[in-house]
Amino acid sequence: MPEALREEVLRDSMTAMREIRDSDDRARALMALASHLPSVGAKHVLPLLREALAAAREIQYEKHRADALAALAPHLTRWAERDRQAAYTAWKETLPALARRTRQGVLSDIRALTPFIAALGGAEAVAETVRAVRDVGRWWP
Repeated sequence: MPEALREEVLRDSMTAMREIRDSDDRARALMALASHLPSVGAKHVLPLLREALAAAREIQYEKHRADALAALAPHLTRWAERDRQAAYTAWKETLPALARRTRQGVLSDIRALTPFIAALGGAEAVAETVRAVRDVGRWWP
């Protein structure tokens, strides 16, 4: 399929996926779309990644959200490796949304996004995330 047509189909599919109300169905659609996203170097993939990440953040059911985030993680990781500043901006938009979740939900989401966190800040970012989780656990057992 020509690249321009592929991008159009992916954008239309992303729009259709955002209209799915059932959390399980939305997560499945997002995971299927994630497997068809072009490489980060492709012309229009970054807006698609931003939109996919926003859609994943909106999934209410913890397991489905974590599964969708895990499906996006390889793409997000490559994005961070290519353009750390833009990827970090997306992370800053994501973190507050994740923080509003239950403790178990946040932990599931962080586990799914660990490769992305590592790509943004290396092993130190992962270690700091673990320390932050432990601190919160001590403050609010």
